[in-house]
Amino acid sequence: MPAQATPAEAAPAGSARAEVAAAAAAGPLALIGARLISGTGAAPVPDTDVLVAQGRILRIGPTGSIGIPADARRIPCAGLTVLPGFIDSHTHVEQEIPAALAAFLRDGVTSIGNTGCGPQLIEVLHLAGRDPAAAHAFVAGPAITAPGGYPAIRGDGSAARGVASEAEAAAAVDELVGRGSDFIKMTQESFDFDYRTPGHLPVLAPALIAAVARRAREHGLPVRSHVHHVDQLDVALAAGVSSVEHLLFPLPPDTGYVELHRSGRLGLDALPEFDRRIDRMVAAGIRLVPTLGGELVNIRLSLPELPEAAVRGIEELLVTVLAKYVAAGGRVALGSDWVGLPGIPAGLPREELGHLLAAGLTPLQVIEAGTQGAAAVCGQAGQRGVLAPGLAADLILVEGDPSTDLGALDALRLVVKDGRAVTVDHFARGAAEPAPLSS
Repeated sequence: MPAQATPAEAAPAGSARAEVAAAAAAGPLALIGARLISGTGAAPVPDTDVLVAQGRILRIGPTGSIGIPADARRIPCAGLTVLPGFIDSHTHVEQEIPAALAAFLRDGVTSIGNTGCGPQLIEVLHLAGRDPAAAHAFVAGPAITAPGGYPAIRGDGSAARGVASEAEAAAAVDELVGRGSDFIKMTQESFDFDYRTPGHLPVLAPALIAAVARRAREHGLPVRSHVHHVDQLDVALAAGVSSVEHLLFPLPPDTGYVELHRSGRLGLDALPEFDRRIDRMVAAGIRLVPTLGGELVNIRLSLPELPEAAVRGIEELLVTVLAKYVAAGGRVALGSDWVGLPGIPAGLPREELGHLLAAGLTPLQVIEAGTQGAAAVCGQAGQRGVLAPGLAADLILVEGDPSTDLGALDALRLVVKDGRAVTVDHFARGAAEPAPLSS
């Protein structure tokens, strides 16, 4: 016989704040009668119960079938959808860390991947992410690069770890593993991010790139490579990286956006043999973390004089590049390249989700990219990013069906991290909130 209804279960479905307050108490938590999106890309399952206990998903099944303990906090979920918490797999959270991680969590991002920071921040981020009111933080530490290579030109240079031999490459990976890195980041970047007169940075030799990837695999960690230019993609594919970070620039290494725009050559013909490279990448199962929105932010900040029509043209071209990859069957992981710029709050990267939709991903595929896909590149495959028994109880509850309209993600009702509810206040968005999502 089902357990008697608790006060939370008996409350009307609209009393969301009361439900969240009750769910935040210690003990098992049961979501009753939800539409379930697993994060695997599978179709939603209606009328599903989810039981959470001791930080894990304990049982999932048809409503009334899984045996809800009498002491469980029960939340009626008619008309609501439960899905994994989102993971922003590519961020640079380095300042005001507790506040940033708390803001991500409140907006339904239960984990972030920090893809480059000084070694001293690895443990700082891990500790901050253990706070029940903060998103988990999975961290690379310094990016392995050529001596003097990117990102040594940014900040104080501590986010770069230069190596000059295969032995140094393997030792750098070992050092980062010893410091607790969750995945390994390396860079294959010759562009110095001067969009007007591009300079040239030293890049790791192919043998060193292969040595980094090989050593990371020996430790069982994903290796993620910052690749912008097509001339470096073949090297990354040959090395067997786990993911390519950033969308391939539609420009050759020696040319900037301004030159291509002025000459009328801003197009896919600047990406030689792109289709062949896409096919190789898809065949290898390597995920792409496009960070398209972050790229556009950098362009606008670096080239304020560029006409808006030109920026829109660049955006359309970048979406077209991503669409070709998606149409070929390529796998995507969500990443925003968030760095804490003014006016870009920490939270669900709505602009990036919109670009994924524009590139041809379905809402379910976008959700998979932001859950299972993002978990994989952060070294969390089989631990979180999917709703299944035994996995971490990081999940969100939204009103409506995001598998048909991602705008439902804006109707956030509940965030659960490690089995504990986090109070959210998205029931009436103000004018200052981000623009709503739609498919």
